[in-house]
Amino acid sequence: MRFLAPALLAVGLATSAAAQTPPAVTAEGLDRGLSNLGLMAGHAIQCLPDAEKPGAQRALLAFNSILIAEMGANAAFRFASAYGAGSSHAPDRQFCERSLADWRKLLQDHSLNR
Repeated sequence: MRFLAPALLAVGLATSAAAQTPPAVTAEGLDRGLSNLGLMAGHAIQCLPDAEKPGAQRALLAFNSILIAEMGANAAFRFASAYGAGSSHAPDRQFCERSLADWRKLLQDHSLNR
C-alpha cells in the first residue's frame, strides 16, 4: 500500500508549470483532494454498466479501508461523504470517460483491481 497524501494532494491542487517549488502539503489540500477523489469515484461508479457496479463497490470498500489505516477515520469519512454526493444523482455522461479513466488509475495504483 502507498501513502495516499501525495496522491490526494495532486488531485486537490492544480500546480502551475512555472512554479519552482511544489506546494506544501496542508490539511486543507488533503481535505480538498479527498473530496475531489470521492466525487470522482461517485461519478465514475454511476457511469459503469450495472454488471460492473458490485465489483466497483468492493473496491471502494477496500480503498476506504486503506484510508482508515493510513490516514484515519476522518479522512475515510470525508472520502465516503464525497462519494455519496458524487453518486447521488444521474451522471453527466459527457464526463464519464474522464471519470472512468481516473477511477481505473486509482484501482491500478492501489492494487484494487483484483
